[in-house]
Amino acid sequence: MRSNLLRTLLGLLVLALFSINQASAGEFSVTVKNLTNGIYFTPLLITAHNASIDLFEPGESASGELQEMAEGGEIGGLTALVGGEDSDTIVNPAKGLLAPGESVSTELDTDRTRNRYLSIVAMLLPTNDGFVGMDSGQRRHRLSLGRYADGPEGFDASFR
Repeated sequence: MRSNLLRTLLGLLVLALFSINQASAGEFSVTVKNLTNGIYFTPLLITAHNASIDLFEPGESASGELQEMAEGGEIGGLTALVGGEDSDTIVNPAKGLLAPGESVSTELDTDRTRNRYLSIVAMLLPTNDGFVGMDSGQRRHRLSLGRYADGPEGFDASFR
């Protein structure tokens, strides 16, 4: 079962698409498109932040906030971690689940904060603890697929 989950998650890495377009020095258009077949994204958190914030770090233990998101789709803790919803933090732009084949676009404005690191996270449904995310991407953004499992295997985000 674990190998099936890992293969599914690795497949999602190929299918998930995050597109970021810079409109001006501090304004960004972010589009998230779900290219999966049968996997939904729970409410998304899209945030620009400074270098001191990591929503997740591959190879390290998951924070309580990350665990809440990965296991229940709850993004309130991660939203608080980045300072709350504002012009550079967009909470739930799809107004609920992002279904397979659907996309959502939103604007970030970092003129006031000059935050230059972009992170995006959402739980994957139907999983009990899988999530998709990009953590602290810059101009050359990367897509990281993470999986959190409560138990001896811990947090694993080694698939990129």
